[in-house]
Amino acid sequence: MKRSLDRKTRIALEPRKQPRQQRSSKVVDRILDAALILTREQGTRTPTTLAIAQRAGLSVGSVYQYFPNKEAILLDLARRWLSSFPEVIQKRINAPRPTNRDEFRREVRKLFIDTSRLYLDNVTLMPVIEAISGNADLRPIQDEYDKEIIALYAAWLQHVNPALEEKTAKRLGLVMMEVGHACRLVGLKRDRKTFDLIENDVESMWLALVTPYLNLD
Repeated sequence: MKRSLDRKTRIALEPRKQPRQQRSSKVVDRILDAALILTREQGTRTPTTLAIAQRAGLSVGSVYQYFPNKEAILLDLARRWLSSFPEVIQKRINAPRPTNRDEFRREVRKLFIDTSRLYLDNVTLMPVIEAISGNADLRPIQDEYDKEIIALYAAWLQHVNPALEEKTAKRLGLVMMEVGHACRLVGLKRDRKTFDLIENDVESMWLALVTPYLNLD
């Protein structure tokens, strides 16, 4: 996967036709949904553009109007996956502020349930995510979302403790994001039981890391 993306990075990043109307946006959604279903069904095999078009109920020519190749489709799927995390974290910011450690623990548990599902449901996209991280031309795609996720983690911690300094909150947010992502990738390469155990370990590490900064009873 990484090798294929590297060879076609330049063309994959070329601007595709932008959906200006609702109908066009729905076509793009059909293409992406079909690609995601196929990646889940085929595991490590990358679906062909023809297979994606057939699953979406479109001609190959229609797909090429929006995406130059299958790598570009996978990149857009990765963008969509990355963009789902801010919404999940924002839910915790919008929730009532926890006033003690037990309440905060429950909030962390809710966040882990939501974020774990994002990884488990999109396990076949992880090679694309890793390719983005390791490719200098693609890395800015992930960096953009990383900055937003760190800022949201920081905002969440400041929501819990309004007196927490922004610099400290962002440092903690960085650790939360990096440790959580790296450990989940390791877990996904094992079996489900190991993934769940690693999730529990990461949750314990998070609590040990941030609780001293939150001024909770």
